[in-house]
Amino acid sequence: MPDGEASKGLVAVHDGLREALAGQPRIQAFWGPDLAQDPFPAAAALRAAGASWDWSALGFTGRSFWDLHVGILPVESGYSVGLHWTRALDHEVRPWAPIAVPQGALQFAAVAGEYQLLTADSTGITTHGIRSAVDVALAVATRVLSKITDDAHPAEVFAPTDCTTREKTCG
Repeated sequence: MPDGEASKGLVAVHDGLREALAGQPRIQAFWGPDLAQDPFPAAAALRAAGASWDWSALGFTGRSFWDLHVGILPVESGYSVGLHWTRALDHEVRPWAPIAVPQGALQFAAVAGEYQLLTADSTGITTHGIRSAVDVALAVATRVLSKITDDAHPAEVFAPTDCTTREKTCG
């Protein structure tokens, strides 16, 4: 579990994402604690596993949030930023994921049931400060958006049922 300082900084990360995305309808910032009671099966699995809801994420209009998002999580040395997707989308996302997250480190998070391609720079640094986490998450989300916008096939739309942020508004 991250220390209190990283958790408090996560609020600043989330607020920075929301501010940067104002007026951008195709990417939305989500606050983990607001989704803790979402009835979607992925949320239920996280609850059952006792997972932390201490995170922020970016979801995409027209795509299932729980199946594809950019996650920002507090870690001991700052924030981990990565592209997260489920097994159901692996065949679609894996081919272009390295474009969205160059030099990323791929792992599978069994608790969340998702692949996570975590950002890293040329020195192998995978954690970020507050401003860097915002900038990196937005850059990844922009690259993801370009890939999913280029896809001509329709996607089933599932947003978290309780679409809220810390201020109780959507987006």
